[in-house]
Amino acid sequence: MKLDELLKELDKVRYLMNPNRLLIVSLLYLFGPKKESEVVKALNMPWGIFSTHVAMLEREGYVKRKRIFTRKGYRTFISLTEEGKECYRRLVYLLREFLRQVGGHVER
Repeated sequence: MKLDELLKELDKVRYLMNPNRLLIVSLLYLFGPKKESEVVKALNMPWGIFSTHVAMLEREGYVKRKRIFTRKGYRTFISLTEEGKECYRRLVYLLREFLRQVGGHVER
């Protein structure tokens, strides 16, 4: 894939390129569904920032939330949708391809 084509493809998944959203999606991709509180704690992210980005991801169809009644009361679980998983895999592939192509041109 040529660099200009690669950049156009990256633009299609730009929604996940926000650091906070990328961290949330990465954690869910690697470890599966989690309680929202577990994600907040694992990422050391303030609740306000977390809830804002999760709402955005949910609106885009990348994550889904499910409220479940447990012995300790209601807990909200969050998981990636198939669309979210595919978008994440696509982003990782495109970033690797981008680094491969520009790797020789970057000063170290």
